Amino acid sequence: MPMFTLAMRYTTRAPLGRMLPFLIGLAACSPAKLVDTQNPGTVVDPSLIQTAVGAAGLRTTAINAVMAAGASGAFDTVIGMSGMVTDELGDWFIAGASGDDRHLLDQTKSINANGYGYRAIQLARVQIRQARQALQAYANNTPSVPRAWQGEMYALEGYTVVWLAELYCSGIPLSSSSLTGAQVLSRGLTTQELFTVAVALFDSAATAGADSARFVNLARVGKARALIDLGQFAAADSAATGVPTNFVYTVPSAVSGGSYFSFAYFESLGYFRVHDHEGGNGLEWSTDPRTGVVTVPELTGTMLWPAKYNVDSATGTPQPTTNQSYQSFRLADGLEARLVQAEAALALGNDSWLTTLNTLRSTCVGSAACAPLPGLTSTSLPPLTDPGADTRLDTLMKERAMWLYLTGHREGDLRRMAHVYNRDPETLWPTGTMVDPAYPPNFPNPGPENGLQFGSDVVYGPDTHEQQLNPLYGGCYDVNP
Repeated sequence: MPMFTLAMRYTTRAPLGRMLPFLIGLAACSPAKLVDTQNPGTVVDPSLIQTAVGAAGLRTTAINAVMAAGASGAFDTVIGMSGMVTDELGDWFIAGASGDDRHLLDQTKSINANGYGYRAIQLARVQIRQARQALQAYANNTPSVPRAWQGEMYALEGYTVVWLAELYCSGIPLSSSSLTGAQVLSRGLTTQELFTVAVALFDSAATAGADSARFVNLARVGKARALIDLGQFAAADSAATGVPTNFVYTVPSAVSGGSYFSFAYFESLGYFRVHDHEGGNGLEWSTDPRTGVVTVPELTGTMLWPAKYNVDSATGTPQPTTNQSYQSFRLADGLEARLVQAEAALALGNDSWLTTLNTLRSTCVGSAACAPLPGLTSTSLPPLTDPGADTRLDTLMKERAMWLYLTGHREGDLRRMAHVYNRDPETLWPTGTMVDPAYPPNFPNPGPENGLQFGSDVVYGPDTHEQQLNPLYGGCYDVNP
């Protein structure tokens, strides 16, 4: 949809009945005038950003918007959306959140009509683009504003495009809004076109951010992710090769009063359930220490509780009910770079895939930067053995799933399994009868979808306002994986 129509998004904390705004934090700029969501003629107040300080403020706004889209909320964030439609997460506690039941394209459900996190991702993409333009125009030769920030903005924009490609149907527009307020509407792009756009953005990021190894590595991991999704294995391996395993890029919480990692808050309330072997096809999450999935018998009986983001950093002990929403959002790391290389090696017939996986199991533990959560030890992750040609891909993808649990990757991985490796979607996503029993005393009633059948949808649809307000958009080209 045209970006000036984007409105501030709210997330319901039912049953508490309170509303949590997705804050768009600003450093030196007025939040009321920076992006006017109603009037296209005043998208940006020029007086606020035609200085180096103003451009730096737009960068802060952009970073906050990435947090808002990725992890500042529940089912309508990248983490929540990827988890709900796949086997990572069971249903959201509130009735009507249909991600888990695979009825994603039923427009009679308001949450589907609102596109889940569609507006937040698109808003982040536009604000990142505006920040980059401002840095180029007003801070290009300012000593206090690193030129490499322009590379960071290119890379972050690339990630928003990857999110759209991995989560949504084919045919997503990339409309834009410039600093001057000019609106450029976009036709829908195919999933392949979106990934190709992302690759170009990551290439630009590596060039513009060349003075910063951190931003170059951010771009490399993003490019490798887009290329592996395209099935371009040799190119993906090449993109990931130079990334150190200890590299980590995180999006901080609450920059200048901005968005928090509030997914951890909803996690701490027990609003998400986890099911081992969900829908018959799901993985067994509770037995792998990398996921942080535990039970809290005194509150929910046998319900599996995702606690990855509420783990005591000193002891590595999951503390499911403790809210740690001020943490950073890990967007990219060297762990993912190695996993991309392992997958590329397997696809290209190189035996190094297993060596790479076992190296990660022995080194991404303890205080290592690549460890996905505290408390992992090498003894809890014994070496893998070659399972044989028929199940090597399953082994590799399971390793990806456990290492990258609740990081927004699972939906992209399942879609790649379907369209690159030609797996039947009905063997990948949950199927059959939904099991959503009561978990007294905290959740004394079964979920409203308990006993119903999973649908067949494997992708999300965009906000219905896109079709109403963008004459170049004609709906999804297809809803295939």
